[in-house]
Amino acid sequence: MYPIIMCEDDSIQLQQLNDLIKNYITFHSNLLKIELSATGPKQVVDYLNKNNPQHGIYLLDIDLQADMNGIQLAEIIRQQDVQAEIIFVTTHDEMAPLTLKHKVAALDFIEKDQELNNFRQELYDALGYAKELIDKTRTVQKKGFSFEVGTQVYNLDKSEVVLVEASDIPHRLNLSSTNGQFEFYGKLTELEEKYSFLFRISRSCLINPENIHHVDFSIREVGLIDGSSRKFSIGKSKKLKRIIQETL
Repeated sequence: MYPIIMCEDDSIQLQQLNDLIKNYITFHSNLLKIELSATGPKQVVDYLNKNNPQHGIYLLDIDLQADMNGIQLAEIIRQQDVQAEIIFVTTHDEMAPLTLKHKVAALDFIEKDQELNNFRQELYDALGYAKELIDKTRTVQKKGFSFEVGTQVYNLDKSEVVLVEASDIPHRLNLSSTNGQFEFYGKLTELEEKYSFLFRISRSCLINPENIHHVDFSIREVGLIDGSSRKFSIGKSKKLKRIIQETL
């Protein structure tokens, strides 16, 4: 689900924008959801701090009649939601060059003061393009592997992942990669669902078939490129053989 966040100080214009987007969602994409319709920037900042949204679509007026304008708000959004798609809906398109100076990477500027049908079409085109970009970004990210250790976020290429297994410490996982060992909080079931390239060989271990060195089916053991080996469940033999054939 991709969250949509709006910020417009004029309540009538905000309602119109809200109605148009609801209509777009009904007929074009159920992956979009309006999460916030705000009349001031503080509401948006509070939402960011509380919900930590990812891949959001933000529709912002520039003149918000507040101590923070839409461009300054977009800077905060960009810091917290790095992959955000930001669309300015404004009468101040002359301020577009400022967004380059502030490096907010706006997707589009939509002029408010135009005929409704034209406004609707520009809005819908921008929403469609935003969703397309987010879809592509998420597809690329799925080819990698991300996890957190403390406050640090690690992003590995899937080829670097050797195996992930349950730790002796509850709710923690051990990751073996071509770059070393890591321990982080997580669940194998969630990783299995999120990363299709991982294959569960037992209740406690997921492996990356690309990094198999050898398999001994007589003793049900997988040898991996880092020199480690793990036992696999008897029920996994047939699927493991098929995966190896597909991978090689």
